[in-house]
Amino acid sequence: MSHSPSLTALRAFDLVARLGSFTEAARKQNVTRPAISKQVKGLEVLMGCQLIVRSGPKVTLTTQGTELAAGLRQGFDIISASTQKVIEHSNHPKTVRILVERDFASSWLAERIGAFLVAHPGISIEVNAEHNGQLREGEDFSFRIFYGPKGCYETETLVEDFLCDWVDIPVCTPDYQVAHITEHGRYHNAHFLIDKNYNPWSEWFDKADLENPGAQASYTSFNETTLCLSAALAGSGITIGDSFLCLPAIDSGRLVAPFKIGLRSSERYSICYPSGRTLSKSERYFQNWLTQTIKEYDQTVGQVLSGIGINVIASHT
Repeated sequence: MSHSPSLTALRAFDLVARLGSFTEAARKQNVTRPAISKQVKGLEVLMGCQLIVRSGPKVTLTTQGTELAAGLRQGFDIISASTQKVIEHSNHPKTVRILVERDFASSWLAERIGAFLVAHPGISIEVNAEHNGQLREGEDFSFRIFYGPKGCYETETLVEDFLCDWVDIPVCTPDYQVAHITEHGRYHNAHFLIDKNYNPWSEWFDKADLENPGAQASYTSFNETTLCLSAALAGSGITIGDSFLCLPAIDSGRLVAPFKIGLRSSERYSICYPSGRTLSKSERYFQNWLTQTIKEYDQTVGQVLSGIGINVIASHT
């Protein structure tokens, strides 16, 4: 084949194959039926094979026509979807769509997003909370914020940038501490509140040089850290609190840290965004604001933990 077929001819054939009619294809393109027929005939001549059997009002594809139609359908669908994304993004340049891990969204981001909106009037934020790691890559989000080991979300289509790590601290109410934690920092008959998706207790016991009760412990498991913290605030037991999520309760005295050892997390919160796509001005504003706000908050975390005598140690990894 000395020349490549024109996009016009390929689109004409694609519509005839999809709609099963030259007349319907012409109506779709707002041209005459002979114009569509001429494009398809020229394509057959160029490709050196018959693509359509012309018999009656409804067309039938040949074997070669069926093969070509399948490839063109996929190709034109991709073009249509990509074009629509660009149009939607250009029509809403001041909307920032964020997919965020639920605990981070409800216990930290939601309380601070108002400050960003006040500082950047005219920009809209759409926050979608999701279970950790559920990236929903088929949807068009500006950013995705989840936790996990370094590099676990980095792909050919997704850039992963560090946001922050955190400190894991056992916490409970003051009354629970009196009832279940001895003056020497040992525990007795304590009920453990465990996040089954993130459970650093074994490593914490090892670093704290305390006996790990293991399977002998009485415990309740939840699937989110915030649920563990809610149960701890209700006096139901002791849980490991993410310093980013439990700091307000510690700072206010509603929760206390009976053991003065905090474990620096081996995982981290990351912000991910599509590779190769230029961020809008609104998206850059949000990313810069989030990075700076987290940096300032992390400094507050350090000050509060130091103030209550927490010794922060590194994890194994």
